[in-house]
Amino acid sequence: MPQTYREARWYRSMLYVPGDKLDWMLKAPKYGADALIFDLEDSVEVTQKAEARNTVAAAIRELRTGPFGRFVRLNGWRTGYLLDDLNAVAIDGLDGVAPAKTDDPEEIAALDLVLGELERSRGLPAGRIEIWPHPESALGMYRLYQLCTASQRVKRAGCSGGPTPGGDGARSLGLNHATEEGIYFGAYSALQARAAGIVQVEGAMMGRLDDLESVRRIGERSKRMGASFGSAIHPSHIPIINEIYSPSQEEIHEACDIISVLAEATSRGEGAVRYKTTMVLDYALVRTAMDVLKKAQAVGIDVGDVPNIELPPL
Repeated sequence: MPQTYREARWYRSMLYVPGDKLDWMLKAPKYGADALIFDLEDSVEVTQKAEARNTVAAAIRELRTGPFGRFVRLNGWRTGYLLDDLNAVAIDGLDGVAPAKTDDPEEIAALDLVLGELERSRGLPAGRIEIWPHPESALGMYRLYQLCTASQRVKRAGCSGGPTPGGDGARSLGLNHATEEGIYFGAYSALQARAAGIVQVEGAMMGRLDDLESVRRIGERSKRMGASFGSAIHPSHIPIINEIYSPSQEEIHEACDIISVLAEATSRGEGAVRYKTTMVLDYALVRTAMDVLKKAQAVGIDVGDVPNIELPPL
């Protein structure tokens, strides 16, 4: 059976913002991230969580018409906080939720059911709110494929660059002081996500605020490993992440050339054509080129007139 892919809005960058700081959330759009993640988990102290839920809901209402995505990082199941989190933030304007420390596919399936009930009771579009699982343990990372297939709401996953140095995932894997070794675990995560039909794959995130050189290095490495977007905990990282995950002019020009060359060949009744040193025999090359141009157009880059090519179904 051919593999099917889940359509989802593409974001180059996502910016985490503490959910107890309304002024920070309201000014976050100016930093240029394609999506915002309002955090109700680690960045909010236990005694402040109830108030933070209302603060996040107020931010979603205020920002609901913005051109960026609006996600909320939820406290995990079995904390006693998740249902209260959902009840507060599952409102018009919410694009997705990211449950923290997800280990079990049943947690995703249960979250799907609860979201469905909230959507029906509140008159929200059915199935619109995404679930973005965040495995932060060795068990969760091992089960990423199962997490991704537990609900059709799951349309993005991570992280292909490996666990964040110093984070829960790195600690679970015994990589507390390692920065490069996590790449091997990231490669396995990317494989599982892609096998589940997820093409929106998160790269590794840099936890050090002022190390912009490492932000670029880790982002470029993650992209080479199949990541399509990156996340940040500081606004200064966003321009670098946007640059990394935006198609370059060189990539755009090459994509246009590949499509044009094949379009000319098919008009002559030819099924294969040479492009530079490569024979364009496989439609995968053309689909890749089309993906590049689609991403460029999504971020407002003019790609010019591109010939229309009808491709056979996957």
